[in-house]
This record gives sequence, C-alpha cells and structure tokens, in this order.
Amino acid sequence: MKDLDIKKCLDGRVEAGVLSRAAAEQALRTIRDLESQYAAEMAPDKALSAAVAETARIMKEAAEREKARTARQILTVARVMDNVQAHPDGAVAGAMAVLVRDMRGKATFSNVEARQEVVLGQIMRRMADGLNAYRSKAAGLVQNTAGMRNVIRELHGTSTNDAEAAAFAKGWREASEFAADRYIGAGGDLVKRDDWRHPQVTDARRVRQMGREAWTEHLIQAAERGDLQVIDFDTGAPATGLKLATIIKTAGDNILSELPPPPGKGGSYGRHNERRVFQWQNADAFLAYNDQFGVGNDLFGLLVGHMQGMARDIALTEVLGPKHGATVRALQEAAYKAEGVRDMGVLARLNPVRSVESAAAIGRTYDVLSGRLGAAQSELTAAIFGGVRNWMTASKLGSALVSAVPADSVMATWAAKANGVPAVKLLGSVLAQLNPASEADRVFALRMGIVSSAVMDSAIGSKRFADEIVGQGITGRMASFVVRAQGLSAWTNGMKNAFMLEMMGHVADNAGRPLGEIDAPLRKMLERYGFSAADWDAIRAAPQMEYEGARFFDPANVSDRQLGERLMEAIIEERAFAVLEPDARVRQLTTGGLQRGTFMGEMARSAMLFKSFSITMATTHLARAFIDANGSKVAQFAALSAMLTLAGAASIQARQIITGKDPRQMDDPRFWGAAWMQGGGAGIFGDFFAAGLDRSQQGLPMTLAGPVFGLADQAARLAIPDYRKVLEGEPTRFGAEVARLVRYNLPGANLWYSRLVTDRAAMDTIQSLADPEYRQSFRRMEERARKDYGQRFWWRPGHVPDRAPDLGAALPR
Repeated sequence: MKDLDIKKCLDGRVEAGVLSRAAAEQALRTIRDLESQYAAEMAPDKALSAAVAETARIMKEAAEREKARTARQILTVARVMDNVQAHPDGAVAGAMAVLVRDMRGKATFSNVEARQEVVLGQIMRRMADGLNAYRSKAAGLVQNTAGMRNVIRELHGTSTNDAEAAAFAKGWREASEFAADRYIGAGGDLVKRDDWRHPQVTDARRVRQMGREAWTEHLIQAAERGDLQVIDFDTGAPATGLKLATIIKTAGDNILSELPPPPGKGGSYGRHNERRVFQWQNADAFLAYNDQFGVGNDLFGLLVGHMQGMARDIALTEVLGPKHGATVRALQEAAYKAEGVRDMGVLARLNPVRSVESAAAIGRTYDVLSGRLGAAQSELTAAIFGGVRNWMTASKLGSALVSAVPADSVMATWAAKANGVPAVKLLGSVLAQLNPASEADRVFALRMGIVSSAVMDSAIGSKRFADEIVGQGITGRMASFVVRAQGLSAWTNGMKNAFMLEMMGHVADNAGRPLGEIDAPLRKMLERYGFSAADWDAIRAAPQMEYEGARFFDPANVSDRQLGERLMEAIIEERAFAVLEPDARVRQLTTGGLQRGTFMGEMARSAMLFKSFSITMATTHLARAFIDANGSKVAQFAALSAMLTLAGAASIQARQIITGKDPRQMDDPRFWGAAWMQGGGAGIFGDFFAAGLDRSQQGLPMTLAGPVFGLADQAARLAIPDYRKVLEGEPTRFGAEVARLVRYNLPGANLWYSRLVTDRAAMDTIQSLADPEYRQSFRRMEERARKDYGQRFWWRPGHVPDRAPDLGAALPR
C-alpha cells in the first residue's frame, strides 16, 4: 500500500510538470533498491522512510548540479557565439578557431586543442618525477613494470618501501585531485569519491579470449570475497544479489559491443562517474584482474591515458560548456548560414580551403577532439588496417630524421626570430634538451607544464606521426621503436621543449617593462592574441621560476589563471610554426572525418598516410603568408622558402650519402626543384620533380594512393605470375619482385645510421639468392643513377666499399 502511495505521489509530480516520467521511474527504482538494503538493518517502515529520504536527497543534489550546469552552458554558449561572430573573417573561421588554432591568425580567444595541452601540462607537472622515472627507455624497449605494480599498491595504501613508487603515487593523487576539481569547476558531471584510487580498463579482446563466463565469475567471486565493490550508480551504495548480477551483465554487454557509445546529452555527462562503478578494495585483487582482463603490464599507459582523457574533457567543458556537443551543433548552424552553400557557385564549392575550414569540417574537427573518431567501430577492421599502416611506418620512416633536422632547424629559428628570441639561444636550448646527460633539463620542462610525448607512452613516438602509429600491439610498438630509435622522437620533443622554454624565458626577460616598451616582436605577438596593457601588467607581476640562473614565465603563478594559461596557449600556437605537427584541423582531413574501424575510415587513413606534414605546412606557413597577403608577407615567405630549399638540398644530399651514392650535382635545375619541394613539405613527392618513379620504384599514381596501396600493388605482382614467360620456359621476374618487396618493406631496415650496411650486407644477399639476374639488376641501379642524376655509387650494390663518398661531385663540373 505504501509503495502504491509513493507511486501515486510521483505520478502526481509528473502530471504537475515537476518531474519527467523517466525521472519518476528512476526515483521509484532507487527507493526500492535502498529499501531492500536498509531492510537488513531496520524495521520495514523505517527502511522505507529512510529510502524515501535518501532518494529525495539524491534527487535534490542531482537537480542542483543540473541547474548549475544548465546555467553554465547558457553563459558559455553566449560567450562562444559572441567570439565567433566577432571574428574578422566570419562565423566559419570563428567557429573553427574555437576548436583549433586559427590558421588566419586573428582569433583572440581560447580554442579546445591548445587548452587541452595547457591543462595536460598543469596535470602532468604534479607528477613530473614519477613520469620521468617510469617512462619507457631504450626507444621503448625497457620499462619498470615491477615498479608500476608498486605504484598501484601505494595508491591502495600499502607501503612498499619503494621511494620512487611512493613519490609517483603521491604525485598521482595530487594530479587526480586537481583534474577532478577543475572538471567539476567547469561544470563536468563528476561526483568525487574518497575511495577512488585509479582508473581501470577492461580489454574486450582479453574477455573474448578468456570467455565471458570466466570474466563474470571472476567479478562475482571477487565481490563475494569483499575484494570488489560494484557500486549501484542509482544509490551510490554497493550492489548485491540481483542488482549486482544485472550491473555486471550490462557492463559485459557494453564491453563486448562493437557499436559506438550513444551520444547522450551532447557532452561527457556521467562518463567519469561510470568509471567508478567497479571499486577494487585492494591492490592485489585489482592487479590479478588487470593481468587477466585489463591492460596487463601497461599500467603506466593506463594512468597517463586517464590524465589525457581528463585534460581533453576539461578543455571541451571549459571552452564549449558542459554540453559541448550541443554547443558545436550551434556553431555548425551558424556556419551553415554564413556559408550559404545552396547559393555557392561551382568554383566556390571546389575551393580546397573548404576541406579544412567549413561547416562540415567543424563537425569533423570536433569528432577528432572529442575522441569519437579514435574509438573503433570494429576492432578487427581497425587491427588489420592499423597493423598494415604500422608496418609501413616501421619500414618507410627509418630515415625521416634526415629530412626533419634541416627543415625543423630552419622553421624553429624562423619562428623564434619572428617572436624576438635569438636563434643562438634557441639552438643552445635544443642541444641541452638533446644531451643524454641533461635529464634535469627535460624534467624542468615538464615541471613548467610543457608536455613531452617522450614521457607519455600512450602517445607513442611523436605527435607528428599520431595517425601513423596505431595501438600498443606488436606492430604499433615496432613503428614506435623505429620512430624513436632513429632519434626523431627525441629531436621533435627537444625542439618543442626548447622553443617553449625560450619563449617563456623571453616573456620573463621583458617582464620589467610595460607593454608599450617591450621588444617589438613580442609586443606584436601579444597584441595579435588579444592581450591588453592591463593583461600584460597582471602577467608580469606574477612570480617567476628560476632555473640555473635563468628566469621563466610560469602560468601557474599568474593571479588570473585564465590569463596565464591563455598566454601559454599563445606560445603553443606559435610553436606550431616552429615544429610542424598535424592538429585536429589536419587530422579531420586525413581521417576523412570517419571513425576508426570502419572500412571507409580505414581506407581514408591508409590513403592519407604520410601526407599530414604537407597539409600542415599549408595550414601554417602558407596560410600565414597568403591569407590577406601583402608585399611584406609574401617577401617573408619567399625568404623562408629559400631557406627551406637550402634545408631540402641538405636533406637530399644526406640521403644520397646514406644510401651509398655520391652527392647529386647541384648545378642541375632538377636538383633545386626537388630541394624546393622537399623543404616545402612535399617530402616523397620531391623525387617526382626529376623522375617518374618514387623511392620504391613505383609510379606517381601508387604514391598518391599511399604506401598501403603501394604494398598491395607489390604483393599483386607476386601473386600474378607472368604466364606467357612461364609457358615459353623463359625466366620470370618473380625472384626480383620478392627481393624488392623485402628490401622496401622490412621494418627497421632503413634506419639512417644502419640502412646502408643493412642494404649491402643483407638486402643485396637476399636479392642475389632470389633473383637469378641480380647482377644485371645491380648494374641497372647504377645505370639509372648515372642516367637520371649523373651519380656514381661510392658503395656499389653487391660490392664492398672501395672509397669514401666524393663530396666534390656536388660541385659544378
């Protein structure tokens, strides 16, 4: 009877418009669940009364949080729309600038991507020592996995007498508290729990391997032993009996489902709360579960990956509001109206700028930032295509450092000079970051909130190859090893750290003067990003960080947090011109805006493999020069282009030497055409300026299609024999095709410092065994070099070296 009265009361509130039907049904379920729990400790009437009272409290708190989030959402949308409409180039450019760096250089407000990196830096600086101690070493081959198990034990309150583990656990708790408070402060739906210690992840692949029944039994037994509490999200109390079984079944369905998660309310509502449903009561119980069904030994990646997710959600919530999906839909609506697509002419529709700046691109860019495109719809499809791309990365990028060092050096010094930082200071800082004995310098950068992928194995390799390295499987680690073993990861991180530190030092050096009297390049940069004289006064009044006699601007010390972080965002955006890395704007194009694990999404990623660098060049230096172009901008870009052409020339000549050839003749116009394309970001396409074949001797169409399709073309040559020659008894090219397939697709074989020895000692031997005409093949290689470029080999194919490279061959004859 009383239960019926409660239902009538709730129905009355629904009819009165106080509650929705769904909320009333949820309230009734919560009352019943709580009543069954209280019934074991008190009389039935009291149990029901207590359940009703507790449900009322839960509903009141939820309503208050929802009210606060709604108010914050309204204010945020109003602020965002004001910024978008105020953008000098219109709503489309303004909406993109809310999500990612404004390639037009006119936005004076924050964007999600830069905010995410700043927030991540503020999180990571709180556990800098632990990150450095437990990150992988030796190009990813060595990691202290036993120490990470001690970190988990410390987080559960068990002393391990491991000082490093205890320090990391302490830093993790501080970082977790900071991230949770900031997320809640931004309006995120998160209820902090005192007993939350760390995230846990269940690997669907492992559940399938072990069997769902084994997984379910493991959880139920752990709950019965008291090692696990399964929290009833409706009541916040541990679930038992039928509710326990129901929660575990629902969790299993979600884990094993390959469908993308439902969109919900357009934000990250409840997502972080849901992670707290399963609460392990001791470290050993969690580790036992993790070893069977979780991430295994990748506990470091588990913790770091959680913080990356928190930084992403904080940035989305702070910049776009708690219901950030709804905000993006509003941005798209404004952009569609501004575009007037229906009234566009054919030429306007074909404008290539629309691929990176349009109403449709806004939605795709948000999908990149929110992580939706990274969630695989089919793990099998993603694993197959991702594995092939990883293989291509491992077999093609072993000498990428040879191209990166000259071009990055030019662009970094150019960007530093544009902001008033002396090139000599920048290069000195780079050397300090690269020095293996200068670990303290790299740790200091992390403590200043400068995030480096070198300490984050979940971002293996480098951000500049974020889409080329997929997953933590064997092929993913293989690709990561190649990127890191050649020094590219260290070089990229060193350049980024050095540029950021020098900019922060430059700000500190100018802190003694008002805005009107500081160095002109820095003043122009601050004004471009919308900083006023009053803003600068607040920034320069903040205490500075000192390190080895130098002073640095520290965003954490600025009294106005948003102001300090906005300056850090501006420095990050300027860094985009110093070290080219694909941002979300570029990645929405290279992924086709399609989800990972879909056939078309994987095809798009495969076709765009290794092309993001050229597109990034277009959205940075080219965009800065030619949007609102004037004589000064074009002249500056021409000067930069000339410097990059020299860098491209150095890269080409270095590549000739490490492949056993003398340098190319530099009085050949084709050489400078290739150098211009190489330095300008065209990379592999620079070779087509002088020849119709790429480095693997494939044609332009195959190279345009991407290396994955090139591999398929090579495999097809093996699978489809030359039947005419076979029938006539003539020798076929099968052996040569096998040798070529191995030569150009063996992971790690083209590492710049070992590729020539590998070529001559291993690859030539393989070719001599597989190709009966190997001597003719070697002669054709030498003849091609002489015919195309007038070159000779200093280490001939199939021979031992009989001389050193002839550097004079590059000079006019």
